[in-house]
Amino acid sequence: MKERIQLGIVSRYWWMPLIVGILALALGVWTVCCPQASLPVLAYTFAACLVFAGVVEIVFSVMMSRHNSQWGWSLAIGILDILAGAWMFCMNGPEAVVTFMIVVGIWILCVAVNSICESIMFSSNSPGWMVWMVLLLIATIVLAWIFLSNPIEGGIIVWLWIGISLICYGVYRMVMAFNLRRLGKKTQGII
Repeated sequence: MKERIQLGIVSRYWWMPLIVGILALALGVWTVCCPQASLPVLAYTFAACLVFAGVVEIVFSVMMSRHNSQWGWSLAIGILDILAGAWMFCMNGPEAVVTFMIVVGIWILCVAVNSICESIMFSSNSPGWMVWMVLLLIATIVLAWIFLSNPIEGGIIVWLWIGISLICYGVYRMVMAFNLRRLGKKTQGII
C-alpha cells in the first residue's frame, strides 16, 4: 500500500493545478468585465497572482521531484512566475502598466507551451481530452501572440485579448486538474 501512495503522487496533488487555473480564470474574467479598472491595480493584481501561482507551481514540482522525472518544467515556470511578479512589484505605476502588458503576453506564451507538453505527456492515459486541451492551448498562444504584436496601440481591445487568453489558460488548468484526479481513481492511485 505504501508503494501505491508514493506512485500516486501525480494524481494526489491534482488540486494544485486547479488553484492556478482558478486564479488565471478569475483574473481573465475580471479583465474582460472591468476594462475601465485602473491599469496599475490590474498590473499589481497580476503581479500578486504571479507570485502566488509561482509558489504553488514550485511546491507541486518539489513534491513531484521525488517520484517523477518530469518535475523540472513546473519548477522553472514557478521560478519565472515569482521573479516576474516580484519585479513588477518593484516598479512605479506607469512602468508597471507597460511592463504588465509585455510580461503577461510572454507569460501566457510560456505557460501555454508548457501546458501543451503536459497534455501530450498525459495523452496516453486519456487521449480524448488531450485533443481539446491542445486546441484550447493553441488558441491561447494565438491570442497571446496577437496581443504581443501590438500591445500599446490596441487600446481597450488589448484587455480583451489578455482576458480571453487568461480564461483559456485557466479553463485548461482546471480541466487538467480534474482529469488528474479522475486518472488517479481510474488507475487506483498508481499514477
